[in-house]
Amino acid sequence: MKSMWRVAVVVALSLAAIPALHAEEMTWTGEVLDLACYAAQGAKGADHAGCAKTCVKGGQPMGLLTEDGSVLLLAANHQDGAPYEALKDMAGGMAEVTGEMSERGGVKVVSVTGSKSAS
Repeated sequence: MKSMWRVAVVVALSLAAIPALHAEEMTWTGEVLDLACYAAQGAKGADHAGCAKTCVKGGQPMGLLTEDGSVLLLAANHQDGAPYEALKDMAGGMAEVTGEMSERGGVKVVSVTGSKSAS
């Protein structure tokens, strides 16, 4: 029993010594996309803004087409989803998005912590 406690203490101390891994908050500027229409048809821009707003408000995933041509998947931040929700009204337009990016399986996802119009 004492050896189990020793192991538990060693493990706890070891985990406490590992620095916390925090993603760096960054900001990107680009067009807010309705990913369903963009992926299937390449739809984007002002001519598609009305459809994009309808689609994202209906639950389609959102992305950000950045200035360098990359597309980032946008996700609501677990602590505050308001900045993500605000982006739905900006679909088809330019926005400045702040958040933390993570990547898994080749998909880059931004947990949105801030958003504002860039038009």
